[in-house]
Amino acid sequence: MEEQWFISRGIVSKWNIFELPEDKISFDQVHFHDVSFEGVRFNQVEFIDCKFERCDLSNVDFGHSIFHRVEFLQSKLMGVQCTQSRFGHVEFNNCVANYAAFSFSKMKHVKFHQTILNKADFYECTFEKVEFTECELDGSNFSDTKLANIDFSTCTYEQIMVSADKLSGCTVSKEQAIGFAKSLGLLIKE
Repeated sequence: MEEQWFISRGIVSKWNIFELPEDKISFDQVHFHDVSFEGVRFNQVEFIDCKFERCDLSNVDFGHSIFHRVEFLQSKLMGVQCTQSRFGHVEFNNCVANYAAFSFSKMKHVKFHQTILNKADFYECTFEKVEFTECELDGSNFSDTKLANIDFSTCTYEQIMVSADKLSGCTVSKEQAIGFAKSLGLLIKE
């Protein structure tokens, strides 16, 4: 029989975590500060009102997890796996999340600010009130994700993958629009 762990109201600081119980875990009002999670695998974990500050979450598996009112501040999320997860009122601020996998996730009221998301995977995500400001998105995959009301105009990238039929309502800069037109096979005359 699978147990459920509840960890509430605390600060975890300057610690290396190598493994956790395989049971379901719920974290409520926990502040992780300068914590390294060395490739830890979480199984359907839930984070509510939590903060990750200057943490290393590289290659951590958060698949099928719930993040509600969570902040990631100046944290490293290289190769983090968040597929089929739910994010509500979450902020990623000044993080490095290259190769992060968010595919098939639902995101509502999520902000990515000054975050490096090169080669991140947002395949077939559901976005509602999601913001990307001053992020690096080179090589990121937004295929089969509706981009209506998404503003990439302050972000930088040479190329991102999108589905042409899901671009309607997406805001981009003039230079980015030319890049999208070229990727659709249009020839641009100067």
